[in-house]
Amino acid sequence: MKELIKRRFEITERMRSIADAMEADKREATAEEKTELETLKRELAVIDVRIQAEAGGKKPEVQRSQAAQFDAWLREACAGGKQREFKVMNREAVTTGTTNADGTIPVTIEDFMAPLEKGLIFDLVGLKLETGLVGSYMIPGIGAVTAQVAGEAETVADSEITFEKLTPNPKRISCKVKISNQLINQSAGKAYNAIVEQVAESVRRTLNERMFATRQNISDALIGPFKALAAAAAVPAANIRTLAQKRAAKHILFAGETPTYKEIMLLRTIALTKGVRNLNGAYVMDAATAGELRCTPKGAGGGRMVLEDGYIDGIPVYETSYINEGGNKNYIGFGYWRYEAAGQFGDVRMIVDPYTGAAEDCVIVTINADWSMTTLRPEAFILGECAGGSGSGSGSGN
Repeated sequence: MKELIKRRFEITERMRSIADAMEADKREATAEEKTELETLKRELAVIDVRIQAEAGGKKPEVQRSQAAQFDAWLREACAGGKQREFKVMNREAVTTGTTNADGTIPVTIEDFMAPLEKGLIFDLVGLKLETGLVGSYMIPGIGAVTAQVAGEAETVADSEITFEKLTPNPKRISCKVKISNQLINQSAGKAYNAIVEQVAESVRRTLNERMFATRQNISDALIGPFKALAAAAAVPAANIRTLAQKRAAKHILFAGETPTYKEIMLLRTIALTKGVRNLNGAYVMDAATAGELRCTPKGAGGGRMVLEDGYIDGIPVYETSYINEGGNKNYIGFGYWRYEAAGQFGDVRMIVDPYTGAAEDCVIVTINADWSMTTLRPEAFILGECAGGSGSGSGSGN
């Protein structure tokens, strides 16, 4: 029944999109569109017969689109002018109605996370952002199981990751979205799109600001790997030659305002010398530095640039101004991001407040959620500093 209803919805949405195109262009259906419409109508008739048969002859209520459900729910939540609080549930907990006795709403944690992930480094390196967590992180494959010869004294790679490091310390992130009653009363999912997109953008900015922070006057309540590295003494890259020096390095100083190809490679190899695995590596820099590296040859007389098509030797580059924000230094960070755990814990709470902004004919929607980020192995990350400082402060701001 679910598959039939889902397919019925897909057919009606496609027929509606054809009709919208005809109306927008003020034209009749093309020959191809007429053929497609006839095919869709025949399939729709068959599906309706099957649905009635499955329902014992009774025609069930066909579920509306999620955006339409959410708009209807929001209008209902605003009725009476009272503030209401609801839980945003996991997808499997959502019902087909607009509201129910448990206070669930037709929008899920996954709906907020889908647009959110697109602006995070986890998406760039192929990691999934965990949501709805309870107790600890769920991160597969961060350790290694190695058989050792009896008597061998070598440390097994990744043995430094203990259960204590996997214990999160969630902190609340809250954001507000102010939307007009006119927008709520309109259809076509406009309220849904406005809230989901704005919430995702707000949370994305906050998480990225914290993940890539290097300034020391930001709290450690929710912080990524680079703040501690920026506090360590900078060692000139030219002075790092031996294996012991590489293993001890946390913060290196490039010889010039733009690093050479060899210096960029040094960031990558330093982490590998410390016993971490080559998992989901990525560089982090602002857009101005990335632009310089796109014009910097790998070697004298060479035609290849250090940074090409968003990659440095197959390693992706994430551009953000947050790595230099609040200071006058220009940093380039590198890390194997499988060793940076981040996730959302517990419920996501949504508060609909129709009266605080009543004078402006607006409704204020507030989203609260608990987030945590933990650096499982600090040695998997390294920070490079360009000589001369003067971080550009430019970039995507993601």
